[in-house]
Amino acid sequence: MRYDIRSGICRIGKSMHGAGLIAGRAGNLSARIADTILITPRGTRKDTLRPTDLVAVRLDSDETSTRASTELPLHRAAYLANPDVGAVLHAHAPALIAAGLRELDLTARLPELAEAVGLFATVDFAPSGSEELGRAVGAAVADGAVIVLLYGHGVVAVGSDLDEAFDRLELAELAAHAVLMAQE
Repeated sequence: MRYDIRSGICRIGKSMHGAGLIAGRAGNLSARIADTILITPRGTRKDTLRPTDLVAVRLDSDETSTRASTELPLHRAAYLANPDVGAVLHAHAPALIAAGLRELDLTARLPELAEAVGLFATVDFAPSGSEELGRAVGAAVADGAVIVLLYGHGVVAVGSDLDEAFDRLELAELAAHAVLMAQE
């Protein structure tokens, strides 16, 4: 089972890259296995990840790892905020970033989006990897958000598993593209 989740993280990392949701070494993703987070290492391309590259970190401690993504606080906060969250994806999806910068309410413009994806939230800018950003994302997820726009930074998608989180992210990015095109 553990190897299947490791392989799943690698598969979703490739899918995120292929869909243009991340580029280069940006972005990170994780999955929860009981009281452990499997997270991508810092500074690595997600389209070439191998299962052995992933870093295991305990969910219920403040331990950090020099190998784990710098966004570990954000991932940990999302899992602690909602026990149903089994996967966290952090992307730099261009249309979602643009929609956030324009302060567009995507679900107001596309009401079916909320039904298809779930609740959206936007959090104010906070430095990457900071506890402040982690707290903001955790609060949004605790309030039921499954897509959290990080103002001027990126987006977080959560789900019960990797596929659900990716589906939400992909649909949200497509919706953001549609809304931005309609405004041109």
